[in-house]
Amino acid sequence: MRRRNHWKRYVFTTICMILSAAFMSYGAPDGAGPDQLRSVTYVSDEWVINFWNSESDHMEEELAQIAADGFNSIILAVPWREFQPSVNPIQYSDYTFAKLDRIMRAAGEQGLWVSLRVGYTWDYCPGESPQNRYKKLLGDETMRSAWLSYAQRLYESVSGYENFYGGFITWEDFWNYVEDAPGQYGSSKAGAEEAKRIGFQKYLEDNYTLEQVNEYYGPATSFDSFEQIGIPKRESPAYKLFFEFYDNFLNELLIQTQQVFPDLSMEVRLDVDPVQDINGETVGAAHYSTFPCGESSYTALMYSVSMGQAFERQLTAAEAVAMMEHQLNLVKAHNAGKPIYIDQLLYMDTTPGFEQNARLLEEERNAFLTGISGILRNYTNGYAVWTYRNYANNGVFNSQFALEGQGWDANRVTFVRRDDSNQARIQKGGSLSQNVGGRITSKGQFENHVRFMADSDRPVKLTVIMGSKTKEVTVDGKKQYDLNFGCFDYDQIRFRAAGEVYLDNISVYNFVQDGQLHDLDGSQLPCLEGIRQLNQMLNE
Repeated sequence: MRRRNHWKRYVFTTICMILSAAFMSYGAPDGAGPDQLRSVTYVSDEWVINFWNSESDHMEEELAQIAADGFNSIILAVPWREFQPSVNPIQYSDYTFAKLDRIMRAAGEQGLWVSLRVGYTWDYCPGESPQNRYKKLLGDETMRSAWLSYAQRLYESVSGYENFYGGFITWEDFWNYVEDAPGQYGSSKAGAEEAKRIGFQKYLEDNYTLEQVNEYYGPATSFDSFEQIGIPKRESPAYKLFFEFYDNFLNELLIQTQQVFPDLSMEVRLDVDPVQDINGETVGAAHYSTFPCGESSYTALMYSVSMGQAFERQLTAAEAVAMMEHQLNLVKAHNAGKPIYIDQLLYMDTTPGFEQNARLLEEERNAFLTGISGILRNYTNGYAVWTYRNYANNGVFNSQFALEGQGWDANRVTFVRRDDSNQARIQKGGSLSQNVGGRITSKGQFENHVRFMADSDRPVKLTVIMGSKTKEVTVDGKKQYDLNFGCFDYDQIRFRAAGEVYLDNISVYNFVQDGQLHDLDGSQLPCLEGIRQLNQMLNE
């Protein structure tokens, strides 16, 4: 799951104030740092969900390439649950914090600044679901305390490094509850209890009269007290009130977290969500109240060329550039004039399910990238790309055996250090398996692949079993394999060896995210030229 993108269903064109924007220079929290961040989200040769349980054997070379492409900084998405596996009692992962230290040092050696995306939702760790954790941040003081401890521990771990720039949270990581609550609680008996637990009733009582609330909920519902109010249905005009409440929650959480993580910012939601008014007309619920980001010196933002555009449009670079300035003006109108950090600049998006979004014509992508340098200078303190290196949606936990056998069912398998990498040594008659089915979506619609590195001292038959399907390869020396099993549903991946075989870098996937910069193998793709030119322009 790359990110929570809600333009899929609704993209509203917003009318904004046009302000003249003076260039503002902001750096790291202590005043150091570049005026313009040129960043990538760094996930090495994995993807963000299993990056923190991978080895990243070639980290130094990867960071050197990032610097050579003209970037001066990286973003690390830091999953809450993977860094803090237990909240009661609070426990931390030694491996992830050790890897964080390693990255900070390696990035510093390449002259790269580091920002943290605090609280990334998704990971493959066992235990309580991450969505449940975020839900409990509303009304559960134990969970809120654990969150603050996590944020404080992160800040204390990195703030001593000279190349630490800062961090931000994002609306994306907190949005599951907003989407799920109406279906789970809307018009149910438990809705009033949930509304009380999360503080929704109190928010309404503090900001509205009971008569106003009844008007939003409609004539079919009449509350005699605030204690009777529940979570509204998504189609109800009252859902506008729920959006307001949730924006208020995000603001309060940000301000509270800034006490332990100074200058923490927030990626705000630029989309205007459609809701019904009391007359049945579709209106917009904007999230402008979050734009100032508390005491932070900047506002973070995810920006796509599809924003503000009608579905299915094919855009020229000039059209996309004009809309970008229009949208950033809107942010400036509501964030007290602070600079904007575009932590995800989406000049293209190949994620399944978003095909109807407006997009740049392929031949216009580099023209757009080289055409926005002035906008970035005038409105922002920098930008970042999400997909610097193409990645597969690998469903395997501990795919490079950084944690040795954790997450694997192993029989006649040992985990060894070999060729400067952790590897699984499967003995004759041994097997290695993992249940990955629930982590990969659309298995019946897209071709399912198993990619891995295998090595042996002599020819050995290796059987790869995906669900009910089987393929065999003969391993004779070191080689990477990529087996296409086709479109079907499955749960488990299993390897069986007829002799001694070494396995490493296992990926089970059915989609490759394409950013047109570097391919899976690191080779250059067409948009790298435009990105390099943009970085050079911003560095002049």
